[in-house]
Amino acid sequence: MKADLHCHTVLSDGAMDLDSLLRYAKRIGLDYIAIADHSSTHSIPVAIELGKELDLHTIPAVEIPANHKETSINVHLLCYYPVDTKRLQKHLNKDLSAFSDSVTRSYKALMDKYPVTMDQLYEASRQSTGIYYTHIMQVLSLMGYTATPIGELHNELFHSGSPYKFPNKYMDAKEAVELIRSCGGVVVLAHPGQYKNPMLMEMMIEENMIDGIEINHPRNDKKTMDQIRALCKEHDLFMTGGTDFHGLYTKTPYPLGSFLCPEEELERLIDAGKKANKAFYKKRKS
Repeated sequence: MKADLHCHTVLSDGAMDLDSLLRYAKRIGLDYIAIADHSSTHSIPVAIELGKELDLHTIPAVEIPANHKETSINVHLLCYYPVDTKRLQKHLNKDLSAFSDSVTRSYKALMDKYPVTMDQLYEASRQSTGIYYTHIMQVLSLMGYTATPIGELHNELFHSGSPYKFPNKYMDAKEAVELIRSCGGVVVLAHPGQYKNPMLMEMMIEENMIDGIEINHPRNDKKTMDQIRALCKEHDLFMTGGTDFHGLYTKTPYPLGSFLCPEEELERLIDAGKKANKAFYKKRKS
């Protein structure tokens, strides 16, 4: 079974709309897909219905940025199979709004350097539930300042310490984990190779913060993947995989389906989702 469990659409910072992405997934032979838009559960009901129409299994998902206080690292948590998406989204809206305000501030700071307008930003982000740096780059690309949206100009403008990038405070990671589980979901640590801290996974496991770890991902090198396998075996965690698909909004081209969830681990994720959902309904009933 082919499963790409980390994809983004225009509802966050991806380039493709949900309908096009799911039809593309079916065309290339995927059996399972998870749309994990940043801080947005809005794709879930539509994805489930369209998935049924296409005979494509769609796993409900959302990617949540959070801050791990002990290491001061901003981590990304993949929430799979959430039940109470209304309550989950209510909590995510605060962070989504704050992030959008931060990106808008970046755009306004750039207006002295580039002849851009606010209407152009609003048009670029029209289909999204938030405003992202990709929307700024879309405007600059359309105006001819770069032919590569996520490339040299993006790095120049939005590197750490840039006058055009402003700090953003994220939800505490422990709070995010508690929120995910209280809404009936399971927690997977996304792309650990990105964080450049080999102790982070062990700390989060010790703190009972994750149910699984994303192993197949473009930013996981062999050393990281070996560590993931060892930790998951030792602590009985499952492993997932996904391309982190954004379409043209990526530094390195990776088509959908480039990175997949290991087949045997897919079953473990599905089982974990069923157990988490069952526990959610049992608690609600009691």
